[in-house]
Amino acid sequence: MTERTVRFVHRAALVLTVVVACTNAVLAALGVLAPATALKVWLGFELPLGILVLMVGALRIRVLRRSGTAWVGVLDELVGRVPATLMRAELRSYRALWSLIRGRRVGAGPEVTTIGYTRGTMSVPIAWLVASVIEIAVVHVLVPWEWLRWTLLIVSVYSLLPIVGWLADRVVNPHLVTREGLVLRSGHQVVARIDADNLQQCIPRRRFQPTETGVDGEVLFLPGPDGTNLDLVLAEPVDVLLPAFFEHRRRPALVSRFAIHVDDPVVARRVLGAALHA
Repeated sequence: MTERTVRFVHRAALVLTVVVACTNAVLAALGVLAPATALKVWLGFELPLGILVLMVGALRIRVLRRSGTAWVGVLDELVGRVPATLMRAELRSYRALWSLIRGRRVGAGPEVTTIGYTRGTMSVPIAWLVASVIEIAVVHVLVPWEWLRWTLLIVSVYSLLPIVGWLADRVVNPHLVTREGLVLRSGHQVVARIDADNLQQCIPRRRFQPTETGVDGEVLFLPGPDGTNLDLVLAEPVDVLLPAFFEHRRRPALVSRFAIHVDDPVVARRVLGAALHA
């Protein structure tokens, strides 16, 4: 049996196990299946199939690790690139929330200065979040069936956590300034690393367009919803990697100028001048 066939069988069995388990749980909750029948289905079908999926998965992990595949690649191979990306994004959002609650910034330290870029960018997401919370409360009051009311409440709250985590991810991953240079980030993704002696100018400049991340000629734009407010001019071009939700869709580019959005361009200019040219 080829690796491609094993991969297909493993993923098909995994999907089938999840679908059957969810269907069994829903039918039991609706009263279509008696508890004893649901238990028999679980013992006779779901449990053996789940054990088979775990055994095949363990063997595949062993083979992949022996071939030198990193853990990130192992997860991609086991469940598929898109599901693996969604799983990592969800876990990352929880980690970002925990860091935000603790007041921590990823990469910050005694000799590291952070530059935030979220001020003025959170109003629309937060407004949408508040509206969602109100909608959840209204639905919870209006739905007459208690089991459905609580199910919708749990699902709705759970669906909001990744969104809140995405917002937290941008807050806890600011740009970093050290004696060695500047690290530009978009959430957890590093966009560019600029050596201290390569940063030639730092100019506060307001642009209202564009509002989407992209490259125009040799300029990389990292805007907020109302554009950019700080230009960085380099002596020599640097390689950058544009942010994207899916890592495999991040595009490389070579740029010699950055137009970015920061919380306070005047303060950022002063910080960059003091740290990079000390």
